Amino acid sequence: MKLDTLLAVLPDHQLLGRPPAGEISGLACDSRRVTAGGLFAALPGASADGHDFIPAALEAGAACLLVERVAAEVGEVCQVVVPDARRALALMAARWFGEPTRGMVTVGVTGTNGKTTVSHLIESVLAVRGPVGLIGTVRVRFADVDRPATMTTPEPLELQSLFSQMLSKGVNQAVMEISSHALAQHRADGVALDLGVFTNLSRDHLDYHGDLASYYESKRLLFTRLLPESAGMGKKPKAVICLDDPRGEELAREATERGIEVWTYALDHPAMVRAEDIILGLDGGVCRVMWPGGDFLAATPLVGRYNLQNLLGAAAAGLALGMKGADVGSGLADLAGVPGRLERVPSPAAGSPAVFVDYAHSDDALRNALGTLKPLTTGRLFCVFGAGGDRDHGKRPLMGRAVGELADLAVLTSDNPRTEDPQAIMDMIEPGLMEAGSRPAKRLVDARPPAFVREPDRARAIERAIMAAGAGDVVVIAGKGHEDYQVIGREKRHFDDREQAALALAKRAARERSRG
Repeated sequence: MKLDTLLAVLPDHQLLGRPPAGEISGLACDSRRVTAGGLFAALPGASADGHDFIPAALEAGAACLLVERVAAEVGEVCQVVVPDARRALALMAARWFGEPTRGMVTVGVTGTNGKTTVSHLIESVLAVRGPVGLIGTVRVRFADVDRPATMTTPEPLELQSLFSQMLSKGVNQAVMEISSHALAQHRADGVALDLGVFTNLSRDHLDYHGDLASYYESKRLLFTRLLPESAGMGKKPKAVICLDDPRGEELAREATERGIEVWTYALDHPAMVRAEDIILGLDGGVCRVMWPGGDFLAATPLVGRYNLQNLLGAAAAGLALGMKGADVGSGLADLAGVPGRLERVPSPAAGSPAVFVDYAHSDDALRNALGTLKPLTTGRLFCVFGAGGDRDHGKRPLMGRAVGELADLAVLTSDNPRTEDPQAIMDMIEPGLMEAGSRPAKRLVDARPPAFVREPDRARAIERAIMAAGAGDVVVIAGKGHEDYQVIGREKRHFDDREQAALALAKRAARERSRG
């Protein structure tokens, strides 16, 4: 591809040096992936600056540099100087891969909690009318591709490549999760969106964003930048916004002011898409979805009230995209479950506690998970949880308070401690538990609720909770969800909460059999 074809998508740039006479051979933001005759994008980062790797890129044969500041001592090598190299690369990546999303129905989902569940639900809904691709926290899948995701929203070159592959395989619908990091870093710029979905906002990722206001500013970019820009790419974008979140009204107003058609949904507030005749249980839920065009019955094996809220978000997405209510309902029912999102671990014997694995790793997410299960629990509600190391310290006591207020018995344990001392992390969580009235105990099996024990060994913590629980009790193992690893120091070790829970349930069943 000629350089001038790539530069045509950049509204603001300065060209220095001698433009390459031939075509650009490839785009790269990693100097180790530069090809002879290619373009190297020098991206600024938190721990490294791409400008420092310009010599390595030139040695690899780069014919052009995308930079935010002019590089010295590069001779006549072409430099494209831009105010934001990340945004420029995203736009160039879209052009490089033929702007595939212009020929697709593309949905982007953002929010603190619920992104993954809503994305999976929308995937299931869209599948009623044809092949669909999914890009998210858990997996990337389309056609014959199905692999674990490496990050919630891939970098632009990988992202646009995925969309291009989808089109080549006859997949012209896609749903993607768009994280706050991705929005702040322009990863999804250049994606032509038909629909943007906002689920909610609560405290998370403040180690990156600094404060809640900045975090929200990143989220709202989906509706104030990406959707309006999609209109300039030939789309008629729409927004689906949850009004149960305090920021929903504001976001809906801002989107409307920018010419975006807004659909709203809610469980507890007036909205275009809402639920009536709700029935909830540990095996799922059912409701009647009401919308301006009529109503339809929706059933799901997903557990809990907030999953009905997620269901409404997916229903609103399908309806906004012109699908019939009956087809939307059919698609919602087809989804058997979402990995690590209140995922039920099968019990090997009658009389076992109900065990759920959930990705909740913030106080709001813990309140959602525990608050959902508490009214459905006939016995005691247990929670096994911790907090990730090298992340936002401020949320730790808040997580403890959430568990202390809602769980009868808790096991405070290690999550992904990374380079922090697990005991020090638990020391920061414990005050929240205590403030909520939960008291430390030596043994979980005979502890009087509300109480908690500390067990830094996560496998042992899971086992202690399941062995102490009985019929009618519910155990929530929170924090890691679908993850099949634990990060200790800088080492990633295999660890899966679901596997550990299954082992503990089998051990418990064997104990009960031996008691005869």
